[in-house]
Amino acid sequence: MCGIAGIVADNAAEYLSTVKRMTGAIAHRGPDGDGHYAYDRCVLGHRRLSIVDLVGGWQPMFNHNKSIGIVFNGEIYGYKKLRQETHYNYQNDSDTELLIALYEQHGKAMMKSLPGMFAFSIWDDNNQTLFCARDRFGEKPFYYAMGKGGEFVYASEIKAILASGLVEPVLDKDSLAHYLKHLYIHPYKTIYKNIFTLPPAHTLEYIPQTKKITTERFWNLPEVGASQKLADVAERFTFLLDDAVKKQLVADVPVGAFLSGGLDSSTIVALAAKYKEGIKTISFGFDDSIDELPFAREIAQKYKTHHIELQQQEADIADLLLKMEDIYDEPFADSSNIPTYLISKLAKEHLTVILTGDAGDELLGGYGSYKILLEMMKGGKTPQAIIPAIKLGLKLSRKLGLGIDAKKYEAGIRNTQYGNLLNAHTQHNTYFSDSEIDAIGLKGKAVKPSFSFKPNNTPNDGMRADIEDYMPGDILVKTDRAAMASSVELRAPFLDVDFAEYCIALPYTLKVNSTNDKILLREAMGQLWTESIRKRSKQGFGAPVNKWLQIPAVQELKRQYLYNKNNKMYSLLEYTKCQPYFEKNNYHTWILLTLSIWVEKHSFSND
Repeated sequence: MCGIAGIVADNAAEYLSTVKRMTGAIAHRGPDGDGHYAYDRCVLGHRRLSIVDLVGGWQPMFNHNKSIGIVFNGEIYGYKKLRQETHYNYQNDSDTELLIALYEQHGKAMMKSLPGMFAFSIWDDNNQTLFCARDRFGEKPFYYAMGKGGEFVYASEIKAILASGLVEPVLDKDSLAHYLKHLYIHPYKTIYKNIFTLPPAHTLEYIPQTKKITTERFWNLPEVGASQKLADVAERFTFLLDDAVKKQLVADVPVGAFLSGGLDSSTIVALAAKYKEGIKTISFGFDDSIDELPFAREIAQKYKTHHIELQQQEADIADLLLKMEDIYDEPFADSSNIPTYLISKLAKEHLTVILTGDAGDELLGGYGSYKILLEMMKGGKTPQAIIPAIKLGLKLSRKLGLGIDAKKYEAGIRNTQYGNLLNAHTQHNTYFSDSEIDAIGLKGKAVKPSFSFKPNNTPNDGMRADIEDYMPGDILVKTDRAAMASSVELRAPFLDVDFAEYCIALPYTLKVNSTNDKILLREAMGQLWTESIRKRSKQGFGAPVNKWLQIPAVQELKRQYLYNKNNKMYSLLEYTKCQPYFEKNNYHTWILLTLSIWVEKHSFSND
């Protein structure tokens, strides 16, 4: 796990100090060392967090005659087996050199079967071409821009691009509207008009002679297959997930796991304990409002892990809210970024690599919204069986300060105004509505969702939409930035390509029905859990923002950043129209407070 940066331009050696400044801006992604190399037309920069091949894995890395150079962020799981299948005279034991070998032998076609999480750039000096790629689900970030002198500039984080001094950022009000609506920036956009993100599952080729940028999708979600027997599917499911965990435990540094006590993390810990005795597990507790620690302790005791806990009372929420705006280069209001950062910071004292349960909900039907889609598909009235789940969700939303209107929420289950289930899903889970965004004076329209798959008007559409939008836009941004700020690598076994493809292709009937969620996971893995975990409902990792917003230090932040009419945010929004949201102490308040802090901390043009 590392940070990468580079510049493609004529007389590239003149930009060597610039690239060093860029990698310095993301030193947290790789505190173990840095490396730089200048070709005639390309400078490669790298910050290293040593995980695999601690001695020989330094970057930039080259082929035998340096005609190919690479900087790479990520992990290629099962790379040792792939190396054995590739005819190449390897000089070290790293997964990075495997990428060089695959590129030499297959060129762009190397992407067809490449596993793992990754963002990398390869400079081909013979062809004077830069080739870049990002993993299928967007676990690793990749940003790029054209500099004011015609340079092609890229990096793992936007802060590194800005550190180059070659790009004057211009705010994108459509992206800002998307943030107000969804808490995060659209995964195919950035907050700036002139800085871009390479979408997940895409390659990028840049030819400096013509200044041509070409992006191509190299992978699509598999089609949904026919129905199968649950028992048969559970057997294959178990094999693939077990294999994913085993592969992701491979590292030359200590490996542990986050343990929330939910179904997903409990499953990962149970499987990891088979291969790593006394594995370290780490949990986070939210005082008395959302306490999952007892469930996590049960699993820790069952599998005899070395268990560590962190409590929210130890945290200065106001100070952390300010810190988040340094860690996240764009407005980001998913409040669980704070506990994710805290637990990562704690983990760094004990571990470098941590397995997580991320993506279990999206792949296996864990969110309550999928049940809502199922009831909408049936077209009937809300069944009695689902009403307790709705009430539990509303109770949790009040604790978290989500500001959900109960009557609208229940009515939305059987509302057909959206036309199809995909539209219903993408429009249902919003915070500021389009009309509210207009009312507070923002001259921008939220970026509309765009998907690569063909909808089939079942709950599968919601799961697939979340895999292509919510997960890369919110979940994986949150975990990457929060963990890398503490120089920790997170790995998600559920996103192993073989396992994920298998799950995505399964029909929704194996995942969710009117009375249950994660049907397949429960069938395949239930025997690994304790009885109380088998019976528990979805909890989530949200933070109690309504309580946080009433902490005296956070109240002071509100006075400083919301009530000051001279703040920069009010060059974008109308102060008087925003004012009614200031004392709601729900997610509307949190979104505006987060935005105001971000605006004050960042410089940009407001064209």
